[in-house]
Amino acid sequence: MKIKEIFYLHLPQNREDDCLDVCVTLENNGTYLIEVTTPQFFSNLMKESKSNFVSPNYPYIIVSKLTDEIIQNAIQEFVDEREDSYWLKLYLAAPLFEIEELNEVLDRNAKENEKLNKEIETQD
Repeated sequence: MKIKEIFYLHLPQNREDDCLDVCVTLENNGTYLIEVTTPQFFSNLMKESKSNFVSPNYPYIIVSKLTDEIIQNAIQEFVDEREDSYWLKLYLAAPLFEIEELNEVLDRNAKENEKLNKEIETQD
């Protein structure tokens, strides 16, 4: 997949400390909203909330600065990292899962691990 167009719902107020909603149109594959942020944004978020960690939230793509080039390169990496655009698909799909679907996937994984452990035990 290739990026056809990127546009911002608003421009960054601070390129090193902000969070942007980025609309990404992929060739032959629709338009998606992606949140891109900087590490400094998270640091200030923790200070403001008087917390030692960032609370679980919608997934972000994290970049050093909010420049067109860096944002495009980061998003393209999510598209290109694997031939099937696995990371982009995971990023886009993660917020859509219902807890029942997640539990089903985790249960399936637990059964696979149990089977693998039994195979390992029989080889010993």
